[in-house]
This record gives sequence, C-alpha cells and structure tokens, in this order.
Amino acid sequence: MSGRPTMLRRMTSIVLMLSVGGFYTLQATSVLAQVAPKTGGELSVVGSATINGTPAISGATVFNDSKVKTSRNGAATINLGKLGRIELGTDTEMTLRFTDGTIGGNLLSGRAVVDVPAGISVSVATADGIATSDGKQAGMVTVDVSCGNTRVASSRGDAKVTAGSKVEYVAAGQEVAVGTQASQAPRCTRLLTDSQSRKLSSGALAALIIAGVGAAVAGIIAAAQADNVTPTSIVVSGFRP
Repeated sequence: MSGRPTMLRRMTSIVLMLSVGGFYTLQATSVLAQVAPKTGGELSVVGSATINGTPAISGATVFNDSKVKTSRNGAATINLGKLGRIELGTDTEMTLRFTDGTIGGNLLSGRAVVDVPAGISVSVATADGIATSDGKQAGMVTVDVSCGNTRVASSRGDAKVTAGSKVEYVAAGQEVAVGTQASQAPRCTRLLTDSQSRKLSSGALAALIIAGVGAAVAGIIAAAQADNVTPTSIVVSGFRP
C-alpha cells in the first residue's frame, strides 16, 4: 500500500518537469523569433523620399515589402550589401522585395536600376510584364515605366522580359520595350540616372541631346506612318540610356 503514493508522487513530478520544460522551450523560441534580425538594406536619399508613406532620411533601414517613393526632385539608393543595390530615380514608386538569392520588386512608377553580383538574380514586375536575370553572372538591369510603357535595358549581363505568353531576351547593351509604345507619348523624356550622368562629359551630354531630338522626330514620323501598334507588342533596339 505504501508503494502506491510513492509511485504516484514520482509520476506527478515527471509530468510537472516535462510541462515546465516544454513551457520554457516555447518561451525561448518565441523570444528568439522576436529578436532575430530581419534582412534589410540601408537607404541613401537625395532630395526627398518616403518609406511606407513616412518621410525617409539617409541611413534608414528598408525591409522586405517596404514601399519607397521619391519626389520630383528626389532619388534613392537601397544598399543591400552582398545582395547588391537598387537605385530609384525621380518620381519613382516601388515595393521592394528581396531574399537571400533575388532582389527587385514591383515598380509602380518611374525608373529603377538593379545592380547585382554573380549569384544574385533580379525580378522586377510592372503592369506590362516581368524583367528578370538568372544570376549566373553579375548584372545591371534598368526598368523604366515613366513613359507609360515598360522599357528594360541591360547594361551588364543578360536579362529577359516576360509579357504574357511572349518572352524576349535582352543581351548586354540592348533594350526591350513592352506595352504601349513610346511613340504614343512623344512628349515624355526619359532622364539619365544620376550614376550614368556623372560619367558623361558635357560634350557627350550634348551629343545625347542631339541624338535624342533626332530619335524623337523619327519616332513621330514612324507613328504617323504606322497605326497597328498594340499594347502587347515588344520592340528590341540597341541600348540608349
């Protein structure tokens, strides 16, 4: 008879120990989940910009799914360390998305330049399609929606654009236009990114301006001669910043 209370006490002690151990394990897991650092990038701002609607300053941390928007006189760079960086031009709005192997996001307006090392892929979605690079080599992909259509240019490495059932490959030095053609918005001027303009001399800038005027005139003439442009058409040309 005396053995039963002893056995019962032992079983009760074992159950209590297991319960307390399980509670502390769950609590420790919860604390670690709260303090585990999120992958983020450092923001640099020229002019004015916002993060999720809040005014942003240089040095702020930008996390995955953050929406960054620049003003008419603003520009921003998100430095993601070993993942690369994303440069946003003026009047640009983009929801950033990045993982351990891919950076990019959803470009809602303006212009974005995604610069990645080898091993990191690019994925930028617009209303017209998705621009990607596979990460097999270092790449620099420019995606521009400032003129109503989507222009994708590759400065380094290969990329591709998927628009519906169409896939167009973009070699380094080329560009692809997707959606409504720029000839339907002849007054829209795509500006050089800050990083590109700093590398150009005044003579080169003058040459680009002259070439741009000539291209605009040629575009207007082409638009007057052709009326069969469709919103899903894809045009490939040599890269012109």
